[in-house]
Amino acid sequence: MFQKPQALHLLKTAITEIALPDGTAATDRFFGLRDVDQKVREVRMVLEGVEGIPASLLTNLSNDIDFQANSRRIRLEALAGYIRSAVKFLDTGAFEKPQQIIHAPPDYSRLTSSIPGLKEELDRRWREAKKCVHVEAFTSAVILMGSILEGLLLARAQLSVSHAYQSSRAPKDKAGKPIAVHDWTLSTLIDVAVDVGWLKTDRGKFSHALRESRNVVHPWQAVMSRTAFDQATCVTTWHVLDSSTEDLITSAP
Repeated sequence: MFQKPQALHLLKTAITEIALPDGTAATDRFFGLRDVDQKVREVRMVLEGVEGIPASLLTNLSNDIDFQANSRRIRLEALAGYIRSAVKFLDTGAFEKPQQIIHAPPDYSRLTSSIPGLKEELDRRWREAKKCVHVEAFTSAVILMGSILEGLLLARAQLSVSHAYQSSRAPKDKAGKPIAVHDWTLSTLIDVAVDVGWLKTDRGKFSHALRESRNVVHPWQAVMSRTAFDQATCVTTWHVLDSSTEDLITSAP
């Protein structure tokens, strides 16, 4: 167990390590996500060792989707929020939930350049999905994440249409002619993306799981599958979307 003065010292020291004087994340001090995760574990150890820390703070720290983002900045900013909340509680006894930050979506403009207006639409959905998770509208969040994945996959296919049509997974009509890319289903887009190397194989498998979850947009499907999405579902789903987005951006010409 940590005594209150010791805990305060450790937490305030951690803030100086992860944030610059202007409050921005000190990303240059962390070489990768593993280094950030190590700092998260150190802070958690302190919080778990202080008597009286609200259980909800530790629960939220465990479930916060921001710690799944492929971004040192986002993870560090989220951690700073929890530390500041804990420090205020230890200093004053007042507990405030860390303010949820709606982080900007990644820069996928390389993917969306061929479809005017798509980037703006996906940006809006990305932020809206984050908001849905924060207010525990989990079903809406999953549906939005599935739609974002579909939009990004379509955009990637439009960048390399001839390459997409060469895939053995590209669909054809009854006459044997290729079906237009914009008429492909999400399932087909995933299969082709994996086949031509735009998505890693394991990412494709998880993307199909996201596709199936997205299908609860149909109420009967939700009833038949006995869907009960929660925070953990969204943590996993967001990680799938984030990682798949990174694959698609990396593969773009």
